[in-house]
Amino acid sequence: MRYFKFFLALVAIALAFFTFSVTFYPFFEIGFSTLSEQYPNSKAYIAAVMTDDAGIPLDFYIVGMDFTGKNIMIFDVPPTLFINGKELNTLYEKSGIKAIQNSFESVLKIRFTDFFEFKYSKARNFINMLAQKSVRTHDKSLEYQESEFEETYEINKTISTIGQEGPLNMLGLYPSFSTFFKSSINISKFLRMVNFFENKPKVFLVSYPIVNSNGVIKTDTSKMKTLSIELQNCSIFSEPTSLKIALVNNSSFSPRAFSYLMWNQWSKKGFKIRIVPVVCSYSLRGKNIVFELRSGQRKEGTIRKILQNIYPYESFEFISLDKFKNLELYYEVEEIAAMNRYYGIGDSDFIILMGD
Repeated sequence: MRYFKFFLALVAIALAFFTFSVTFYPFFEIGFSTLSEQYPNSKAYIAAVMTDDAGIPLDFYIVGMDFTGKNIMIFDVPPTLFINGKELNTLYEKSGIKAIQNSFESVLKIRFTDFFEFKYSKARNFINMLAQKSVRTHDKSLEYQESEFEETYEINKTISTIGQEGPLNMLGLYPSFSTFFKSSINISKFLRMVNFFENKPKVFLVSYPIVNSNGVIKTDTSKMKTLSIELQNCSIFSEPTSLKIALVNNSSFSPRAFSYLMWNQWSKKGFKIRIVPVVCSYSLRGKNIVFELRSGQRKEGTIRKILQNIYPYESFEFISLDKFKNLELYYEVEEIAAMNRYYGIGDSDFIILMGD
């Protein structure tokens, strides 16, 4: 009996040490391989694929995490993209995620640290499980139409929920994580990322730069330099500008939703902007309009380039104030903004009405 108690004591000590190692690894890096070995330069690069229930690819993703800069960069890659003469869809179905990693590594000159495969339905179930576990109530004002913004918001919300749970609680969810997803992310990496999410990293969701060459979707090589900088920093690259820009809600988004959307698309990318979340033009409602208050050839070229980079699939109508009709429209916008206590938008170089 004495030896049995001694044996139980040894087991208890071993379990306590293991629990301590697992729990405090994200902070002290003990019990597992060091962070520097797992993630060189404190960055993780993940090749991910989302499939339907039959295993057919729906989307590919390149994910970069900067543990020092607290950024997450997610490139949405179309499954019809050709790399080295092979379509990603076909390559994945024949050779799996490792072949996808190798193809991207040869083009992007990065080394992937992990892979991530998941079915859309299972990912949704896991997210729903987290949402039910969270004590936060659902905000009805944040239910919008399908958009890139909504996807970004959902990612932010999921990361925030995981971060709120903390390593101890998420440790119990690791078996579920392993069941829902096929991944190279082991328990030590999983806890490291949970700790990273606790620090509320910035999330940048962007489209992978592509060009249509005679019906074949390829990487836009003219944007490779920018892409390389973004991957290196896990953040969106934007050229510095001194333009004064006012963004006015001209959409069906609620004021809160519009503010979040504009902040995510502009402020996070380094632009200094003024946001007017209330609708200020009922005659132009739903349209993308640019009022040129102080343009000049150089400024106009800069704002057109910025809009093309941020909204590559949207068109904008540029309105000059040299016509009385246009001037009336401008005064309408400025007056409604002032009535809602958004003063001085006329000091901007451009006022942009953002539609749906």
